[in-house]
Amino acid sequence: MLGATRFVIVSRDPLFCLCIKEGLKHFANIEMVLNVSSPQEAENKIVRKISNVILLDVDTTLTEPTFVQRMVRRFDNVLVVFTAAKEITAKKYMSVGLRDFAHKPQNFNQQHFHRYLQLILSRVGDPVKSVGYKDVARVAGLNDKIIAIASSTGGVEALEQVIKVLPADIPPILSVQHMPSGFTKLFAERLDGIYPQKIKEAVSGDLLLRGQILIAPAGSHMQLVKKQDKFAVECFIGPKMHGVIPAADILFESVANIVRRNAVGVVLTGMGADGARGLMLMHNNGAKTIIQNEATCVVFGMPKVARDLGAVDFELPIDRIGAKIMEFA
Repeated sequence: MLGATRFVIVSRDPLFCLCIKEGLKHFANIEMVLNVSSPQEAENKIVRKISNVILLDVDTTLTEPTFVQRMVRRFDNVLVVFTAAKEITAKKYMSVGLRDFAHKPQNFNQQHFHRYLQLILSRVGDPVKSVGYKDVARVAGLNDKIIAIASSTGGVEALEQVIKVLPADIPPILSVQHMPSGFTKLFAERLDGIYPQKIKEAVSGDLLLRGQILIAPAGSHMQLVKKQDKFAVECFIGPKMHGVIPAADILFESVANIVRRNAVGVVLTGMGADGARGLMLMHNNGAKTIIQNEATCVVFGMPKVARDLGAVDFELPIDRIGAKIMEFA
């Protein structure tokens, strides 16, 4: 019997998805059934501490075997590929570590699908816990990339737009988002419950982990520090800078001085000038730098100041920033 299980259907076949969703309603212990249209979206639907089953329809998504291989390596979950293709297709996917394979049925009537789903559930077997980077994240070494992001007005939504396209094993991210005291912890907890990365409000001494996003606590500055062969953060109360605490400039300057060219700096929507000077230092020290463009900003303040200083390598709409981060990281 399966335990509480989350099914993620990766398919562009609406009838197939509907039949699967309706059919699974009749089985106990199904926590949630989600439908996504691309394999990349599926990675962001994996949740730790529960069973995860991915139903991957390669007929409609044209999924590369390399994606299946990546999923098998990163997550201890059950992968079932649905396809109407011939045996050679099965061999192509099985060769990269796929655990099971099932032909996509031609008959979409309810009775057929009930039997079909029973077959799939029997193949899944006992509960399999998803163990992603939230549980086994690797401590970042001195040669790892570090990503620093600043945002203010409109940044809650903008930051989420960036995070949602990033993979579970993204290099460490340090984020300064201007928020009232007490809200950064709630913000981090909400994001952690949605996305595959480990997302938390930073505490002094936190080591940087691959697949982790640390959000500076409201009311404290956050800076990067080096501890022997590891990186950590230090959070401290100090005077406001640009009228705000935490200040992105403090974070960016510490990243620029310690990581230098092995960093990526990002300034998203926000009022004022925080982050611009620090981004300039990062740029001068060899880091790649990105700002959100004016058309997609709620307030084109912080990014504009950074651009006017000459601190920017790339000015991009918010929906392209995540992909650019991955390109560098």
